Amino acid sequence: MGVTDVKDIPGGKVGKLLLEKNWQRWEVEVGSDLSSKYYVESISDSINGFRILLSDANDESKRVEVLFEDSVRAYRSTDESFSTINNLDGRYGTEFFSDNTFFKVTNSEYIHWLSLQSYGIAESETFFHFSFLAVDSIVDVIAAYEPKASKL
Repeated sequence: MGVTDVKDIPGGKVGKLLLEKNWQRWEVEVGSDLSSKYYVESISDSINGFRILLSDANDESKRVEVLFEDSVRAYRSTDESFSTINNLDGRYGTEFFSDNTFFKVTNSEYIHWLSLQSYGIAESETFFHFSFLAVDSIVDVIAAYEPKASKL
């Protein structure tokens, strides 16, 4: 749990804001046979949208595309070696994240950080934090809407 001075947020109240991330499995609707773990094959940020291509950890021919058709507010890709995944293990148990790739995060420190960086502009919209915990990396995406996912 992180503690942040709210007085540093433009228009914020003086005091402390407790941020406790809440991770939830994001139920991706792509039909049957969705694998539990994927590798990140590619990430593309273009005029056509933001796209994450994932390959099944056990069968590279099975792929899933996650497409944010409009722009996303922010994203980051982190090698799993530099992640804070151990915090999830202690709070939720290993099975929670080891058997799934797709998550949504509420009370997101990432969204909070974006709000601080934008001098509160980010507070004028509702954002969602999607986290893709792949075998080799973690991709975090902040968007104002849910993406489309499809099997390729």
